[in-house]
Amino acid sequence: MIENMHTNGASRNNQTFSTEYENEEGLDLRKVVDKMIRYWYLFVIFIGGGLACAWLYMRYSTPSYKISAKVIVQDDKKNSSLPGAEILQQLEIFSNKSNVDNEVEILKSRSLMEKVVRDLDLNVSYFVEGRVKKTEQFVRLPLRLKWLYIKDTLNQANYVIDILADNKLSLSTRGIQRDAAWNDTFHLPEGIVKIERNELYPVTSQEYQITVTSIDYAVGRYQKLLDVSIPNKQASTINLSLTNTIPEKGEMILNKLLENYLNASVEDKNRIVDSTISFIDNRLGIVTTELTSVEKDIEQFKQSNQLADLSEQSKLLVSNTSDNMKQLTEQQVRLNVVESLEQYMRDEQNARRVVPSSLIVQDPTFLGIVEKYNALLLERERLLMSNTESNPVVKNMDLQLSGLRADLRNNLASLKQGIQVSINELQRNTGSITQKIREVPGKERIFLDYSRQQAVKQELYLFLLKKREESAISKSSNIAIARVVDSGKSDPFPFKPKGTLIYIIGFIAGVVIPSIWIYLQGLLGRRISNKQDILNNTPVPILAEIGHNKEKELIVVGRESRTPIAEQFRAIRTNLQFILSGEGDKVVMLTSSMSGEGKSFVATNLAAVLSLSGKKVLLMEMDLRKPKISEMLEFNNSVGFSTYVIGKSTLEEIIKPSGISDKLWLIPSGPIPPNPAELLLLDKTNRLFAHLRTLFDYIIVDTAPIGLVTDAQLLGRFADATLYLVRQGYTYKQQLNITKDLYQHRKMPKINLIVNDVKTGAGYGYGYGYGYGYGYGYGNDQPPKKGLFKKSRKPVTK
Repeated sequence: MIENMHTNGASRNNQTFSTEYENEEGLDLRKVVDKMIRYWYLFVIFIGGGLACAWLYMRYSTPSYKISAKVIVQDDKKNSSLPGAEILQQLEIFSNKSNVDNEVEILKSRSLMEKVVRDLDLNVSYFVEGRVKKTEQFVRLPLRLKWLYIKDTLNQANYVIDILADNKLSLSTRGIQRDAAWNDTFHLPEGIVKIERNELYPVTSQEYQITVTSIDYAVGRYQKLLDVSIPNKQASTINLSLTNTIPEKGEMILNKLLENYLNASVEDKNRIVDSTISFIDNRLGIVTTELTSVEKDIEQFKQSNQLADLSEQSKLLVSNTSDNMKQLTEQQVRLNVVESLEQYMRDEQNARRVVPSSLIVQDPTFLGIVEKYNALLLERERLLMSNTESNPVVKNMDLQLSGLRADLRNNLASLKQGIQVSINELQRNTGSITQKIREVPGKERIFLDYSRQQAVKQELYLFLLKKREESAISKSSNIAIARVVDSGKSDPFPFKPKGTLIYIIGFIAGVVIPSIWIYLQGLLGRRISNKQDILNNTPVPILAEIGHNKEKELIVVGRESRTPIAEQFRAIRTNLQFILSGEGDKVVMLTSSMSGEGKSFVATNLAAVLSLSGKKVLLMEMDLRKPKISEMLEFNNSVGFSTYVIGKSTLEEIIKPSGISDKLWLIPSGPIPPNPAELLLLDKTNRLFAHLRTLFDYIIVDTAPIGLVTDAQLLGRFADATLYLVRQGYTYKQQLNITKDLYQHRKMPKINLIVNDVKTGAGYGYGYGYGYGYGYGYGNDQPPKKGLFKKSRKPVTK
């Protein structure tokens, strides 16, 4: 019963130790900072390297500049002054897009960019080799490649032009080298080219590298670099931006694009005027011929009838019929014009030509249909620049054009019918007057008929001349639909790379990379590096920690010793009182997972520190397979436990003074037996331990690693407590599963962990209370080291 009470007490002590260690863990900012300070040199190196890489990137990267321009478009929809226009736009009764949206698509069109590429030869790039990289040149070039002929589609071709002495040069590409002079013509696989000299700029390099791409590739490339947007839907402005590594080149591209765009807008308007003038010129030729014919008939009539003047009666009749004749003449003129337009509309050759709109101003309905027809026809031609006639939009426009053309013909027919009715009515009125002048001589009546024909033709001739002048004036006054507000201008500084951002990224990378390395080192490391690694892998409590032995001596504990590691062994001696709390508890066994974890070192010094308290202590070297204690203490290992259990030695012969303390004795392992496990199972081993309990106050048993052989488990039945050695940076995390199994299945008595070889450097999590506070007041030669954020502690006394 007493033994059970002791066991329960020890278990509570173990739980106390475990709880204390668990409470210490968590997010400890001091540990994180200390660990980073431990690797300060890594941060210095990587931050310096990151900033150096940022500087090199800024030094040798090619900067890109942003070139911007702005145009304003005359938008009839947005500038409409009709009442209720805003309401109609909000209700979206009409589905037509605004002029601004249409102009944006025109500015993005491939045909417009292709014209810019051809005008500026953007498919040819010139490079000069520098000390580190090639740089492109565009404006200040001493030479130009003028392509007299170039293939439509070609792969990228690279040329090298070496400028030699005496105005000679050499052109080489893909194994072809040709020597020539300026302005010579070369026949190359890509086409025919002429090398021209630009005298405005001097030759700054002896070698120029030239890259030639296809027109299609260059057009696609610059279309991707161009951005056209509408900044405000309430305004009719368009913003254009282009990115390029050469500011002057980008400005020239953007300005040339705007120039071609404005010229195309004016050309569209001039085409309508030119079509009207061409129609009028054609009609003038016909009317002039007819008027000349009538005038010749009048001349012949007067000559043949010897008529010098009209009679007074004829004057009177003419004056009476002047009003009817005037109205009849006007209607006949209109009828003639309508018939001409009707003939023009029936001609299938004019199906895709604009309809003259300035000949009949009296009928607003007809003018509206003509204007709509011409606008739709121009929109169709503009779409055909980038689409085919099979495009659904183009087909839809064809259907609309057919419908509008039918409406024009119907309107002309209705207009012609109305004019004909008016003429018939006027002719009936004229017939009544004609009846009255039958008495007039027939010759004079014939003369009046000629005069009437002359008046009609002359009126028509004057009308056509007037309209031609009006069309010519309107052509000279045509302006583009848009106006340039801001021409292309580059930003003063490149928009990429951004220097501040690059340096920030370099600095962050210099901090993040070593931080990740430190984190992964702890996360993916296979060996134990800190206390949390132990707590995460085993429930066995940690009894104590032993620092790194820098002196490389076996015995670090002495009566006058005040070193930190000596104080740590004294702390183990104190903690053992809580474990060996039962009456008769005195056997402490030390084991580990594998060789090299410091069992012999800890066992020897633990025995030494116990003997310093005045207790009789026995140190047993029970690692029968690889004994080390006797070797380190320079003992003769010819007799020992192995010779005792087989009866070749007596107990008095194997118990030897250790030479460390007069209270410490040693039982060596003896010669290495062939069957260590069988020796431990002998009954004589049981009697030996029972007898030794009566002779000594403490018995420290150094055993073989439990992770390799079963010797420690066989000796576990004789022990009252088990100290399991774990070495920082040496023991594998997976080996802690052995301690977990021993603890949970109670295979070893009162098992506790001792963490050996703890480095007291920052970031490891050990050494709190064991490596920093001791030495004050004990005569320690070396002052205790303090890390950053370390608080001074009071001296610990026994």
